[in-house]
Amino acid sequence: HWVPHEVYGIPGDPDNSGKVFFSGLYAKYMGYPEGAPPYPGKYSRFRRTLPAYRYYLPDFMYNRDEIRPSNPIKGQFRLRECLGCHSVVTPGIVRDYEKSAHAKAEPSPTGCDTCHGNNHQKLLMPSSKSCGVSDCHEEQYVQNAQGGIGSHASCASFAQIECAWSIERPPGDTAGCTFCHTSSEERCSTCHQRHQFDPAIARRSEQCKTCHWGKDHRDWEAYDISIHGVVYQVNKNDPSNFDFSKKLSDADYVGPTCQYCHLRGGHHNVQRLSTVYTSMGMSNADRGAPLWKGKRDTWVSVCDDCHSPRFARENLQAMDEACKDAGLKYTETFKVAENLQLDGMGEPMPKDLA
Repeated sequence: HWVPHEVYGIPGDPDNSGKVFFSGLYAKYMGYPEGAPPYPGKYSRFRRTLPAYRYYLPDFMYNRDEIRPSNPIKGQFRLRECLGCHSVVTPGIVRDYEKSAHAKAEPSPTGCDTCHGNNHQKLLMPSSKSCGVSDCHEEQYVQNAQGGIGSHASCASFAQIECAWSIERPPGDTAGCTFCHTSSEERCSTCHQRHQFDPAIARRSEQCKTCHWGKDHRDWEAYDISIHGVVYQVNKNDPSNFDFSKKLSDADYVGPTCQYCHLRGGHHNVQRLSTVYTSMGMSNADRGAPLWKGKRDTWVSVCDDCHSPRFARENLQAMDEACKDAGLKYTETFKVAENLQLDGMGEPMPKDLA
């Protein structure tokens, strides 16, 4: 808790309060690609953006008239005309679209022009807001937005744009994190895959693997080698064990997928049935504090689909202890690195050494 207390002047609390502190600066500093007007924000000079970002953050960096990429095709087109041209230009997209529920919607299909617009000089790159309009997927969009810090709804705007640990890193390092950190907040297609948008695909654990893996957040690796992950891997191709054509609320899985627990019943707020979020371990908190009792009880209620409540609670306690030990080791390691820096040993090859 020393970061908010000493650096930001926020009053501290006892370590066993259970509170989690985040050192967010709450000041947008995302910039447009080179040659485009700067996105408002007093930290924009610290952030170097790449042209590819326009696809990651479409509402900010693609759909605005002043920075939309130029397009040689002029005119306004409807679905049939779009498919006629793109079956030659981008046949893979047309093939995927024709398999989708959008293409089969009644009384008329949800077509290219519905999501991208029909003016070829002002085409839109759909964002999650495009899907969340009242006559489409408003319920799912609202549910997704209910998640706080650490959820899909804030993985770009908070963790990647507003936090001190992003600002303090080199721009290229930050850029390497942008694809995942903008994905689920900005685009439903991250999980539902454009242009098929098949719910059966979004229900498979591998969809989460796109972002949730790697040395600093090894969620996939932890799941994959767990007994739950092994059950999933050896049974996932048998529809009698994992029927992905059913909605999550109706599915009778022999083991949990990521979605079965975190999107229980198809609810799109991934934090609703999660435990205490401490920013991938960067913040230490007493997970057993009274503050979190309701969240822990809800977590146990998911496990008792297959396990006794006693078994679930005791394993939750064991995992809490592991997180506590890991947090202490993290703090010790951070202190070693800090002392080396203070001693002038932070450079990989100090000038006075061979």
